[in-house]
Amino acid sequence: MAEDSEADSAHTVFRVIQVLTLIPCWAILAALIDVYNKNGSAPPSGILCLFIVALLASIWSFCVLITAMRARNTALWMSFFDICFMAALIAGVVLLSNIANAECVVAHVVSVIYTTDGRKVWQSEGNSDGSDDDDGIWQNNDNCSLVKAAWGLGITNIILFFITAILAAVVYKRNEEEDSVVGGVYTTRAADPYAHRPRRHRHRHRSPRTGEYIIEERV
Repeated sequence: MAEDSEADSAHTVFRVIQVLTLIPCWAILAALIDVYNKNGSAPPSGILCLFIVALLASIWSFCVLITAMRARNTALWMSFFDICFMAALIAGVVLLSNIANAECVVAHVVSVIYTTDGRKVWQSEGNSDGSDDDDGIWQNNDNCSLVKAAWGLGITNIILFFITAILAAVVYKRNEEEDSVVGGVYTTRAADPYAHRPRRHRHRHRSPRTGEYIIEERV
């Protein structure tokens, strides 16, 4: 029983950590999406993908944290959806890595040449005319720090969802073993021929004819 309680406690602790790390993850990405909207450009697919996944994953983790221990047979479904969210987080992190590890670096390395009419010309690594407005966004150190923080939180939650998937599978296996043991006990009692054996009543009385004691046994 000690191992069972440890698995439940560990599952709860990791769920709390998931909620506490997923909320700032999608909040950071929401701030970056707002920056893109204010600049009149569409956010990259990596930011949108990880934002949606992190938001849904935080809702899932919070709901599981509340209702996980109330239903014994849902641990297997918890493990399945944890694996699904882990795969979605991997996809979001991979898409966001292009920004976290490339654009933020390039934005500070490329040089800018201004023509006589004041037009900005980028080198081959950068934007030719700045039409996407990404150069202004990612030259801001704060925005680069935010996207890297969200990227790191996404990687953290990939590991956390892997751990909770394993813990949920352990809880499911334990519940199955407990149910089989309890079912075996009830089956044994039902098959025991002496479990419902009729009771016999014995009466002892003295015969008036012989004077001897007679024992009668009745069902």
